[in-house]
Amino acid sequence: MSEAGQTATEWDFLVGYPLDQAQQILDEEAVSYQVQFTAAPRKESPVEDVSCGDALVIAVRNLEPLVLICAYPNWDVS
Repeated sequence: MSEAGQTATEWDFLVGYPLDQAQQILDEEAVSYQVQFTAAPRKESPVEDVSCGDALVIAVRNLEPLVLICAYPNWDVS
């Protein structure tokens, strides 16, 4: 397997982790990352300065820096 293939899955285990726990792990490993929020259709995505609270990591993009795609568990739609 190529090095690119190995790093693509290196942080996949973070999917499902609470955002604050994932951030702690990445900070301890000195990995640069950014957080991107997503939301249910017709719902607003939270602003970036909102505390992470109960946000979960739902995907990881292997970019430089690593991108954590996060969402809050409430995906109710009307």
